[in-house]
Amino acid sequence: MTRRRSVRRLRRVQVQFWRRGELQSYPGYTTNISTTGMFLATNSPQPPGTRLRIEVMNGDQGFIVEGVVAHARKVRGDMVRLSHPGMGIRFLSVAEMVRELIPVMPGDTEEIPETERDWGQTLQREPASDTASFIPQPQAPPPAPPVPAPPVRSEPIPRPVDGAGVFNVQFLGPAELVEVFQRDILQGGLFVSTRYPGRLQEIVKIDLLPPVPGAEPVSFRARVVQRFEPQGSDSSPNLLSGMGVEILDLSTVVDKLRPLVERLKAAL
Repeated sequence: MTRRRSVRRLRRVQVQFWRRGELQSYPGYTTNISTTGMFLATNSPQPPGTRLRIEVMNGDQGFIVEGVVAHARKVRGDMVRLSHPGMGIRFLSVAEMVRELIPVMPGDTEEIPETERDWGQTLQREPASDTASFIPQPQAPPPAPPVPAPPVRSEPIPRPVDGAGVFNVQFLGPAELVEVFQRDILQGGLFVSTRYPGRLQEIVKIDLLPPVPGAEPVSFRARVVQRFEPQGSDSSPNLLSGMGVEILDLSTVVDKLRPLVERLKAAL
């Protein structure tokens, strides 16, 4: 069963993007996209952590979004025909961008304090007379002390005990398997989408499930070389949550997958 919550859709749409604070634009196009991110194929991949402004050019359905490079892939000139150079982009939410403008300090809340809601109210008095005096309004109770912010989690989210170290990789269809085989597996790597990525340098087992009825899983061992922690709530995790792995016995895996991939390419 796949762990992916935000489904990536294969879609090629022309885009242009800018580095933060720069005017020069770079061309590219999407190879897959979801509500939380995209893979952007381009000859100008930027380093991980780079902030980008991206314009998706699709007529009346186009839009502009802010994002951060989660991982980048450069490809040698002689390998471009087999793999897309580019980068995985995580979209920034409105809340993240607003917090850059107005940071929330530890102990702060985003609610308007009661003292500020009542700001501007003054003492009222009745019409002047020999016996009249100023009548103060009832004082509002003092605001409750701020609730301490929860501690920042410094340890990675642990994986469940059942199935620890074993990860399933599923595909949306034959076309995605062919693309991943040519783009990633032939280069010796693979991105595994999971909310519980392994530790760096950990050896894990990958069960690759071909999208063909009756096809046997292709199992192999791999080393974790990149990890991307989940962000956001459990109901809307980051698209790029997971890990990049290095396939240990690459020739065996390629030999097992190549006949299936060739059949799928002929049928597409």
